Amino acid sequence: MALRYKNALSNVHNCISANSRGSVLLLAVLALMVVFTLGTGLLAVATSNYVMNQAEHDYQAAFYAAEAGLHHKIEVMRAEMDRLYLEGSYINASAFFNTFWGRIKNDEILNLGTVNDKSVSAVATVNKGTLGNDFCEYKISSEGRVGRIRRTLEGIVRMKYVSRTSTPLSDLFSYAIFADGKVEMSGSSQIYGNAGTNTTVHKGFYLSGHPIIHGDVVIGHNGDIGQVIYIPWGSMDNFIKGESRVNDSLIEFPVIEPMGNISFPDVKGKPSLEVQGVDVMNHNGGGQFSKVVTTASGKLNLNLGDGDRLYTDEFKVNGAGKANVYMSGDAEIYARKLILDGSGELIFHVDGDKRVYLETLDLTGASSGNIISVEGEGRLLLFIEKELKRGGSANINLNGNPSKLIVFFNGDKVDFSGGGGSPCFTGGLYAPRATVSLSGSATVKGSIVASTISMEGDASVYFEEVVDEDDPLFGEQNQRIGPESFVIISYSEK
Repeated sequence: MALRYKNALSNVHNCISANSRGSVLLLAVLALMVVFTLGTGLLAVATSNYVMNQAEHDYQAAFYAAEAGLHHKIEVMRAEMDRLYLEGSYINASAFFNTFWGRIKNDEILNLGTVNDKSVSAVATVNKGTLGNDFCEYKISSEGRVGRIRRTLEGIVRMKYVSRTSTPLSDLFSYAIFADGKVEMSGSSQIYGNAGTNTTVHKGFYLSGHPIIHGDVVIGHNGDIGQVIYIPWGSMDNFIKGESRVNDSLIEFPVIEPMGNISFPDVKGKPSLEVQGVDVMNHNGGGQFSKVVTTASGKLNLNLGDGDRLYTDEFKVNGAGKANVYMSGDAEIYARKLILDGSGELIFHVDGDKRVYLETLDLTGASSGNIISVEGEGRLLLFIEKELKRGGSANINLNGNPSKLIVFFNGDKVDFSGGGGSPCFTGGLYAPRATVSLSGSATVKGSIVASTISMEGDASVYFEEVVDEDDPLFGEQNQRIGPESFVIISYSEK
C-alpha cells in the first residue's frame, strides 16, 4: 500500500516537470517573437524617420539653392548696370536697356556642391517685363535642384534709367565751399580758395563786416553778379581777391548711395564689448554688440578684416580712453551712435576705401585734442544719417591729409562752433541737405559742399584737395545711380 502511494506521487511529479519545461520553451519563443517584432518596428520607424528627415533636408536645401540663384542673378544685374554707367553715356533709356538686356539675358547656372550625396544646383532665368519711358521691369525665376527635388523662387526688379546730368564729386570738391543755395559771410571770416553757389536770387551771396575770399566767386547759371553778390561797402575787390563769374550750367548734386537708406540691425540684448580702467583689449573680427565702450585710460584695439561687420547701438570713447580701429578688405562698421566724451581718441587705420555708417556722431562732450584721426594708405568714408553734433574745441583729423576723410551727411544741420577754442576739421564734407555753420575760430581744411553755408567771427576755410581725379570716389558711378535706380519689387516662392 505504501509502495503504491509512493509510485503515484512520483508519476505526478514527473508529469508536472515535463509540463513546466514545455511552458518555459513556449514563453521563451513568445518573448523572442515580441522582441523581434518590436525591433523590426523600431527599425522601420527609424528608417522611415531617416528617409523623411533626408527628404525634408533636401527640400530645404532646394529652397536655399533657389534663393542663392536668385540673389546671384540680382547682383549680376546690379553689377552690369553699374558697369554700363561707367563705360559710357547713352542717348536715351531705350539704348541703355537694349545694351543691358544683351548682357543679362543668358541663364545663370550655379553648381553648389552636394547634399546627402545628391548634386545641388540653381538655374536662374530672366525675362523682360513692363517697359516705361525711363524704366524697365525684369522677372527673375530661380529653380533650386537637389537630386529630383525642385523649388522655385521668383523676383521682380525695376530699373530706372538716370541720365548723366549730375556733377562728379571731384568737381564739387574743387571748391573751398560750394552751396546749392545761399552763402553768408560776416565778421572777419575768410575763405582761401574758390567759393561757389547755384543760387541766382537777390543777395544770395551775402557779405557783411570784413570777410575776405582769397579766390574766385562763382554764382548760379544765368545769374546777375551785381544782384546775387552783396557787399556792405566799398568795391568788390575789398572782399573778393579773385574773379566774380557766372557758372556755365547748373551744378546738380549727385545722389550718393546709401545716403538716406542705411539700415541698422537690432542688437538689443547682445553682449557688450567694454574696456575699463587701464586695461587693454584686443578684439579680432566683427560681431554684434549692444555697445562698444572704452573708458578711463582703457585701450581697445579692433581688428576688422575682409568680410567683417561690426554692429552696435553705441560706440563710445570716454574719459582718456583710446580706440584703434584697423580696417582692411571690405570691413565695415554700423553704429547708431558714435560718442566721444572727454579727451579720448579714436584712430582709424585704413587700407583702401573703408566705410563707417552712423545715425549720430556726438562730439558735444569732447575736449580739445585730436578726437578722430585717420591713418594708413586708404580713405575713411563716414556716412552719417541724422545728426552731427559738435561742441567745444575738439579736432577731427587735425594735421591729417584731407583726402583721407570724407563725411557724407544726410541731416539738415552741421554746426562747426568755435566755442572757447579753435576746432579744426580736416577733410571733405558732403551735406547736400544741410545748413553748415562756422563760427568763432573754427577752421576747415579741405572742402565743404552743402545746401547753404554760413560763416561768421574768425571762422576760416582753407581749400585742400579732397578727391584726386586719378583716384575718384566709387569710380564716380554712384553719383548717377541713386537707390531708386535698382529696386526689388517682389520676392516669393512660386
